[in-house]
Amino acid sequence: MAFVFRFQQILEICIHEENEVKTRLAMKDGQINAVKAEISKFKDEYAQALEQKALDLQAGEMMRVQMYPAYLTRLQRAWEYQEEELERLEKQRQKIFDELMIKRRNRMTYEKMREKDEAAYKKEMLKKEQKRLDEYGNRLKRSAGDDDDA
Repeated sequence: MAFVFRFQQILEICIHEENEVKTRLAMKDGQINAVKAEISKFKDEYAQALEQKALDLQAGEMMRVQMYPAYLTRLQRAWEYQEEELERLEKQRQKIFDELMIKRRNRMTYEKMREKDEAAYKKEMLKKEQKRLDEYGNRLKRSAGDDDDA
């Protein structure tokens, strides 16, 4: 008779739920990385625009220089918006991470129960096997003792 864990279905559900939360966490990490890339892109564009503004000032291109403040403001607002978005996503990620820790704790609880039950089952099987061996040994002694008397 093989070991059967009575809460196996619940354990499988816990594992499934934990994997779903891990997937959501990975998706959120992907979103965070995308926003970080956008922030970096806006910062680079801002730095390049400042350099280009300096070059245009030196070249005396006043028409182009007049357009830079609006462009720089737009870039700065875009990157500030992305930083706010990053904060929002990181808060969401923390909530998902907390949920993952709860799911992991639940799974580990059932796995520990399974390990305890399996250890108890093995111990019981060893006891039964030892009892059978003892009974077999006693029968052999009795049959050997019967042969000596005859």
